[in-house]
Amino acid sequence: MERLGLVALLLVLVGPALAVPSSAQRFLPDDPLWTDPDRMDMPYPEPQPDERERGPFEFLERTFGSPGEHTGPALNVNTVGGVPNSSWYTNRHYRVPMSEAELRRGPNEDPGPSMHARWRVVRLIEKSGLPGAIVQDATDRRFNIVFDAPAHPEMATGAAMVSSRLLYALGYNVPHHWLRSIQAEQLSPASDSVTQSDVDSLLAQAHQRSDGTHRVLATRIPGVERRVGPFSFHGTRADDGNDIFPHEARRELRGLRVIAAWMDHSSTARRHTLDVGVREEGRRFVRHYLTDLRLTLGSGGATPVPRWVGHEHVLELDQVFRRIGTLGLSGGEWAEKTLPEWRAVGQFRARYFVPSEWRPKWPNPAFERCDAADAFWAAKQVRHFSESELEAIVATAEYSSSEAADYMVQTLMQRRDSIAQAYLQWGGGLDRFAVREGALTFHDLRATYGSAPDSVRRAVAWHVYDNHREQVGELVREGTSRRERIPLPSGRTPSFLRATLRTPGHGTTRVFLRKIPSSATSTEAAPYEVVGVERSEGGPPEPGSE
Repeated sequence: MERLGLVALLLVLVGPALAVPSSAQRFLPDDPLWTDPDRMDMPYPEPQPDERERGPFEFLERTFGSPGEHTGPALNVNTVGGVPNSSWYTNRHYRVPMSEAELRRGPNEDPGPSMHARWRVVRLIEKSGLPGAIVQDATDRRFNIVFDAPAHPEMATGAAMVSSRLLYALGYNVPHHWLRSIQAEQLSPASDSVTQSDVDSLLAQAHQRSDGTHRVLATRIPGVERRVGPFSFHGTRADDGNDIFPHEARRELRGLRVIAAWMDHSSTARRHTLDVGVREEGRRFVRHYLTDLRLTLGSGGATPVPRWVGHEHVLELDQVFRRIGTLGLSGGEWAEKTLPEWRAVGQFRARYFVPSEWRPKWPNPAFERCDAADAFWAAKQVRHFSESELEAIVATAEYSSSEAADYMVQTLMQRRDSIAQAYLQWGGGLDRFAVREGALTFHDLRATYGSAPDSVRRAVAWHVYDNHREQVGELVREGTSRRERIPLPSGRTPSFLRATLRTPGHGTTRVFLRKIPSSATSTEAAPYEVVGVERSEGGPPEPGSE
């Protein structure tokens, strides 16, 4: 087993520090780790009950319980505060920028459903009040398809197209999503269990365009050998040997709170996830997906979400009693919300959006543990999307109204900026540390995005660092700097250095540098590399703490 897996097991058994045991050095030669070996060959878990079979119990647990034992910082982070690639998450757009063509393509690696022959309807399904089915195309691949409701054409299908691209670029596993335009005769029964009358009834419930065609969203998860069932936002799956970190301790699930707030993905619950068994390079393991993305961007499926969504849980007793006492007249400014003028856009606005106060429909154990470090990790990725990139992603929804598309882009941008304002000050808002040409370089994210001047004077102190004892040693140099480039100390070249950068009023970031062995380079100056990053103090309120 590779080291991160061993470290993970130690974490579960002995404590929250991601580092190795105290008797060993803090930074090992392969730090920072960017791959979590959680894709080792394991028997697939047995399929779990469908969420609808246990819905009432799950609702009570989420609403009145406090599931999950881990209450400290996220565990599955590397020494620079990043999330390694795993069966849950893959570093994409922020760490390795994607082109606009890649952003538009999103998760779609395979070609969509073939249009060269009829789609055979295997089974009818209904999702969030929307007509849908499982179909088989000419290549014998199966797809889930869903149509928009007549009252809100393009709303649910458009939301799914946009959110699937955003979440994929942000690192999450999501199904492939395609938009198709079909005629009624494109669908036919696949067996005696589905009749032509069933197919006709399905189409009768769907929105039909003026030219007689139907807009349909097709989704598929490729390479599935076994459908295991939904995953929880707390604990681990006992029958999956790769599932070591408690889910409420995974940064990608805790930070998802900020990302879900951006997209108003209020239905982030167990029933809207899926674990599947896959086989890659001869290894069997479980991959974890976020599903049902039509329930984002203010879409509730067949209708827009109610005004309270994003502001309250389904059941908050204090709010219930408050409304009883005020004859139902209490509520925040959001109670005045009205729907945007386009039927393709759900209850999705920027005016009443306060990131730290956003709530999913149901309490989420991972979201409730999202701290300032998790929020910073997510917010820097959200803010990384440019206007042109968001325009490219929104274009995949193929809204018939350019004004609706423009509204969606502008709302995403405004909510993006609110998230940056709320969370990017953590530790001073510094990121992208690297050593270049004898200097420690970084980006001041607050200045980059216009929320702070680019001339902030920071206190800088350089110390020798003892990696084996985990102790700070001799002060090498100190001073102040307004630049995003700080020369390394000259003269001595210890194995490890620690730079402490204090941004007035906004916190401290400590950066650990490791000397690269001389055999690896021929330059005269002692080369260093960034091996660790710590941020502390002066951050914003933790999400949901207000």
